[in-house]
Amino acid sequence: MNNYTQHIILISIDTLRADCINASPRAKGYLTQYQTNTSLRTEALDKLLQSGLYFNNCFSAAPYTSASHAAYFTGRWPLKNGIYEFFNRKIVKPTIFEYAKDQGYMTFFQTDFPVILGQSLGFTKCIDHYYVEDENKAFEELENHINNNTISFFHFAGVHYPYGFHTLKFGGSDYRNKVLLLEKEYHILREDMHAPDDILDETFRSSEDTELLLRYKYIIEQLYKRELYNDLFSLYLEGINYFLEHRFNSFIEKMKNFVDKNNAILFVFADHGEEWDSFSEGHHNTLSDNVLRVPLLAYGEQIEPKIEDHLVRTIDLAPTIATLFPSPVRSKMDGYKLNIGDLNKYEYKANYAISQVWTSIATKKQIADYQKSSISAKKTIKPLNTFLSGESIRTENEKYVCYYRKDGSLIREEVAGNVNELRILLANYNTSRVTRKNKLSTIEATIKNELKNLGYNV
Repeated sequence: MNNYTQHIILISIDTLRADCINASPRAKGYLTQYQTNTSLRTEALDKLLQSGLYFNNCFSAAPYTSASHAAYFTGRWPLKNGIYEFFNRKIVKPTIFEYAKDQGYMTFFQTDFPVILGQSLGFTKCIDHYYVEDENKAFEELENHINNNTISFFHFAGVHYPYGFHTLKFGGSDYRNKVLLLEKEYHILREDMHAPDDILDETFRSSEDTELLLRYKYIIEQLYKRELYNDLFSLYLEGINYFLEHRFNSFIEKMKNFVDKNNAILFVFADHGEEWDSFSEGHHNTLSDNVLRVPLLAYGEQIEPKIEDHLVRTIDLAPTIATLFPSPVRSKMDGYKLNIGDLNKYEYKANYAISQVWTSIATKKQIADYQKSSISAKKTIKPLNTFLSGESIRTENEKYVCYYRKDGSLIREEVAGNVNELRILLANYNTSRVTRKNKLSTIEATIKNELKNLGYNV
């Protein structure tokens, strides 16, 4: 590897499952659960995966966009970086963009979700160039700074519902026609419609765009109530194809050319997947393997193509990127560096992965109002009350998952293998939440001692 990497690029494909890339070893794993006639067309991603280092067993720290990305960017678990809910608190630990800025890098950030990946939650700190739903302009600006050291992030929401379209800007008449077709196919009458339970939004829309989104969400809600899980998943697959064909394929081709010509390094990943069954309504409320296991790949001239099956975590990306800077980052992260150089000399240190769901006691309308107030104030205001509604911890061979009611009582749990040590690790982790009442250094020391007693290398 060179002493440092001049151009570092991160691409996030929101809601992309690990088994929805045809070149992935897990390809079409969804067929064991869903009956669908939709065939995925993922050629551009297939070529990239086959040419890079693909982590086949990567787990996200959260099943929603904000907390997942904060874990990627800080290299710290959600309870330690400040964002462990959907939209409630700001990042309180440095991100990889802040470390890069300190070392003279220019920083670029393009997102399709400016509400939850924007200023309100602290994602714009130390960002030189910030773009909303305009990856082409962001890429042009990157090319204009080819002689600088740069770190860039490109976030795409095209796989997230409304599947394939994101907004009218990208879906246009296809989006309008699809909503009409679905309403007709499932006999959903406009005069019978009411606002869906989920009125939350992650971007800024025109009145027409908002009305279309609410109609789409109402359709999704009705299909879920009818238990049409196969139909919902087929819509999801169709959305992947539409997004790739109409927006992503051309972009990733020119980005790959940029990486090849400039000896850059590219990371492509997802924040979470998607699941439709009696326990999972999309992704926000679930700790399903199919939601938490996400694709993660590294591509560049210096990276040897390989499929890596060891357990890794999304918190491992930031410390990996930190090694690509000219000087060491002198900050302790929870994640471990992933070796993307000489793979034969690397010992994987990640023993376990943790994921949690935190749920607000407020209604979704109240959460939406809270979002609007926070955006208007350009900061998060007094946080809403939330509770831990689900958590999971896993190793390569063991897993413990549990879901809770508001009062903390257990709803259900999933156990695989001997999970006694995992329960202890999870209990210790839950003491590490950053608040004004505790000192993180003291808590970290306690946790380290517990881990060492259990035989973990920390």
